[in-house]
Amino acid sequence: MKGKLIVISAPSGAGKTTVIRRLLSKNPDLVLSVSCTTRKKRPSENDGIDYIYVSGEEFDGLKAGGDLLEHASVHGFYYGTPKRPIDGWLEQARTVVLDVDVQGGAAIKKQYPEACLIFISPPSMRELRRRITSRGENSADDIAVRMKNAEEEMKNASDYDFVVINSDIEKAVLEIERIICSV
Repeated sequence: MKGKLIVISAPSGAGKTTVIRRLLSKNPDLVLSVSCTTRKKRPSENDGIDYIYVSGEEFDGLKAGGDLLEHASVHGFYYGTPKRPIDGWLEQARTVVLDVDVQGGAAIKKQYPEACLIFISPPSMRELRRRITSRGENSADDIAVRMKNAEEEMKNASDYDFVVINSDIEKAVLEIERIICSV
C-alpha cells in the first residue's frame, strides 16, 4: 500500500508553519518533507529542520540533476522539494506532509494526482498584514511584496482540494487532521 501525500500551502503570514508544527507534534506518525531554499535563515529557524539552506549554485545542481520534485522562485528566492525521500516514505506507506507554495502545489498535483492539496487561508488580508508585520523580521518593502504575492496566491485557493481558514490554530489543526483521516 502506498502512503498519502498531503500538500499544505498558504500565503506568507497565514500561519502555515505554526499549523504544521502543531499538526506534527500531535501526530508523530506524520513525516514532514524539508524543502531546500536559497533564502537566508531567519533567527528563529534551524537548518535541516525548517529548511535546508543552500547556495544558488547548489540549488542549480539539484535542479539539473533532477533531484527536486518541484521548484519555484518565491519572493526572489528559490525553493525546492527533494524527491528521493518522499518517494521512499510513500513506498513505506507513510503519510508525508509537504509545506510548499501554490506553484509547488500545482507541480506536485501534476506528478501525483492522488495528492491531497490543502490551502490555509488567513481570516482576512488585514489580519495577514498584521501577522507579517508582527514578526519583526521583514522590511516595509518585503511586507509590500508579500502582501502583493498573497493576493495572487489567494486566487489559487480554488485549485486546492480543501481550504482551511486559520482564525484559530487549534481549530485549523483539527480540521486538517479530519481531512487527512478522510483521504
